[in-house]
Amino acid sequence: MKKMLVLMITVLGLSLLKADAQYVRTRPGFSVNVSVGAPGPAPYSGAVWIGPEWAWRDGRYVEVPGYWARPGRHRGWAVGQWRHGRRGYRWAPGHWK
Repeated sequence: MKKMLVLMITVLGLSLLKADAQYVRTRPGFSVNVSVGAPGPAPYSGAVWIGPEWAWRDGRYVEVPGYWARPGRHRGWAVGQWRHGRRGYRWAPGHWK
């Protein structure tokens, strides 16, 4: 029982470390082939284009392509941005506002 408790606490602690923002020394730029604008007309009325963003995967930031979304009760999309701090840059993902 005690070993199981120690194991659970260890796993929880490690997962919390992984949940922390990932910092990089220089912020990456989008590839030349990434289109920041919407790819064409909206597929349905009221659709909002969510532009490409960054995600932390396999120890590095990777580009995530944009997509169309329904805004629901939200007024708009706040675009993600790179934020600089003492430890370097981190990606602050976009969100509904």
